Amino acid sequence: MDYNDPIENNLQTLEQILDFTKGAKLIVAMDSNARSTSWHDTTTNNRGKTLEEFIAGNQLYIINEDSPRRTFQRSRRTSNVDLTIVNNPMLADVTHWEIAEEESVLDHNILKFSINFERDNTNISNTPELRYIIREQQNTEFYKNLFNMISKNFQIEDTGESANDIDEKLYAVLTRLFVEKFDETVQTTCRETCKHLNKPNSKAKGWSVPWWTVALKIMRKRTNALRRLYQRTKNNSDLRESRRTQYAIAKVA
Repeated sequence: MDYNDPIENNLQTLEQILDFTKGAKLIVAMDSNARSTSWHDTTTNNRGKTLEEFIAGNQLYIINEDSPRRTFQRSRRTSNVDLTIVNNPMLADVTHWEIAEEESVLDHNILKFSINFERDNTNISNTPELRYIIREQQNTEFYKNLFNMISKNFQIEDTGESANDIDEKLYAVLTRLFVEKFDETVQTTCRETCKHLNKPNSKAKGWSVPWWTVALKIMRKRTNALRRLYQRTKNNSDLRESRRTQYAIAKVA
């Protein structure tokens, strides 16, 4: 793109290319002469803002990655104006983008990337994704609104902490919600899987009370045994009286 030529003329040409390809895989490598922090430059100019809006409006993707090197390098000036742009069908096929270290005979450095021609594309959706343009001056307002929405939706008290503090609180909330949901899932699975097991025995005799213990059960059996001995002793009055005393003591205990 010629810097002296209005960028709208160049974008009109690019729009014609998009119409011609009609959703087929597309990759565009361009010297945009447009600067923007969206593609890791240090500033954003008017051409960059116009190009940002065009890319977002046409569901295109810039695959440039952040790098200590710059795509354009002159003795006193550097910038990232060389872009690699793809559409949605091509997005997952382009990898390993980098600014090569090899010397270039031009002011523009060599850009390298890999294209995968063997990937199975049968399950790729070409449905356009909803995208938003956030201008540089809106960053502070965006993050403020985001923190407010997080505090409201996840019931996190907003006390003016830093982003890291809010992130830690959000992580704790999400962890608790996950544990509760997982526990509920396990309990439901147990009920569904074991609902026919351990049915209560309708023929069970007696009542179960929380205060009844094994020791009380043993004492009851011993008292009943002493009562039977006492009742069966009829011919020996002294022995009968002794057993009656033992039985009386056992009942009191």
